[in-house]
Amino acid sequence: MASQKQKNEKTIPPYVKAIAGSFGGTMEACCLQPIDVIKTRLQLDRSGSYKGIIHCGMTVCRTEGVRALWKGLTPFATHLTLKYALRMGSNAVLQSAFKDSNTGNLSPYGRVFSGFGAGVLEALVIVTPFEFTLLDVYSLHKWMVFYILKLVNHNVFPIVEHPLPFGMLAGS
Repeated sequence: MASQKQKNEKTIPPYVKAIAGSFGGTMEACCLQPIDVIKTRLQLDRSGSYKGIIHCGMTVCRTEGVRALWKGLTPFATHLTLKYALRMGSNAVLQSAFKDSNTGNLSPYGRVFSGFGAGVLEALVIVTPFEFTLLDVYSLHKWMVFYILKLVNHNVFPIVEHPLPFGMLAGS
């Protein structure tokens, strides 16, 4: 009776689960982005112009408009969409691989290993490259600031110290 019931149930293909996961990631990004923008603004506020979370959100809406709460949504949504599509799709594939070939049932250990495998795959393929890219952007920004300061220090100050037109050639 149980095997008859399992044969009548339709299984959802892994690609459908991956698409559903990507929609879930997009919705999560859209819901969390305003909170992330407010958190970032509060972290960067050195002057103390914001009095709290609500004041920060209201100030952003008042000065920049409501759409400013969704600044930076595209990379965040891309990250979460790819992450959840891979997690749900790979979990479905791994669950089908860990099913018992005779009964078609998935053991509790099979569920654990499927979830663990999907999480590791997600971390290696999506999360780690995105985090390294983020760190590269931060380090590139620091390098650019250092280089610009070095450039200004070595090329602009000699020009200022010498009267024109000889000051133009002083840095070369």
